Amino acid sequence: MNETLGECLQQVRKKLGFLSARSFYIDLSKRLELGFNYSYYMKIESDQLMPSEKVISQLASLLPGADGDLVVATYCKALFPQQMKRLLSATKEEVKEVPVPKKKVSKKDNNPTTHIRSYQMELTEKQVSIVASAKTHYFLFLILTLSRRGIAKKELTNYKFDKVEKALEALVEGKLIYQEDDLYFPSFPEFLFPKAETTALKNLYEKINSYDLKKNEQFGLTKVKRSSFFKRISPRQAEIILMHLDLLFQTIRTADDMDVSYNTEVLSLDLTYYRGKVIG
Repeated sequence: MNETLGECLQQVRKKLGFLSARSFYIDLSKRLELGFNYSYYMKIESDQLMPSEKVISQLASLLPGADGDLVVATYCKALFPQQMKRLLSATKEEVKEVPVPKKKVSKKDNNPTTHIRSYQMELTEKQVSIVASAKTHYFLFLILTLSRRGIAKKELTNYKFDKVEKALEALVEGKLIYQEDDLYFPSFPEFLFPKAETTALKNLYEKINSYDLKKNEQFGLTKVKRSSFFKRISPRQAEIILMHLDLLFQTIRTADDMDVSYNTEVLSLDLTYYRGKVIG
C-alpha cells in the first residue's frame, strides 16, 4: 500500500491514463458536481491537507472498484496508522489460514462498474428539480442509477419513453449521469433525496409521488405480494412490527455491501406505516 494518500492518488491517476492532475480533475468534474475545487484537490495530491470523509467518498465512487478501495484504505491508514497496521496484519493471517476457492474469471469481472462500492451522495435541490421535471426524466434517472453498466439509448426504446434525448441531455447537464461514446452511466453509485425542508422540495416530491404510481407498470414489474391492514393491535405489537421493518430496510440497504454483480433483481417496495388512536 502507498505510504501517503497523495502518492496513492497520483498512482491511480496515472494508471487511468491521466498524466496531469488537472486533466484528471476535469474528467471527474464532468461526471459529478464535486464538493471541492481543483486547488483543493491539488493540496490532497501533494499531501498538504487531509480531506474529509465526504471528499474521499466522492473520489472513491468515481474510480474503478479496486482503485476506489485502495484510496479509501490509504485514507484510513493515514488517519489510523497503528490500528490499520494491526487490522491488515490480522487479515493477512486469516488469509493464510483459510483456503480460498479459485474463482473462474468472466468478462463481466473486467468491467470496472461491476465492482462499484456503495457510496452515497445527496442530491441538490436543483438536481431534484431536474429529476421531477417530467416522468421520463424520473424513470430514466431510476434506470441509470440502478445500472451497473453503461446503457445505450436504443436499449431504452422498449419502455416507450417520451422525449428520451431531451431527458438524457438534462440529466447529463445536471451531472446526474454522464456519457461515454454511445453509453450512459450513473454519475454516482447511490443518490439520496434530501429531506423536504423547503416548500419547493415538498412540491417536487408531490410530482415524484405521482410518477411512482406508474412506476411498476412502466417497467413491467411483477406484483409478488400485497397486503393491507386496518386493525387494532397492542403497543407492544406495534413496536415489534417497527423492529421488523427496520431489519427489512437494513437488509435492503446491505445489497451493495457485496459484489453487486449478484444484484440481478429489482425490488420495488412502497410502504407506509401509520399508527394512532380511533374511537371505539
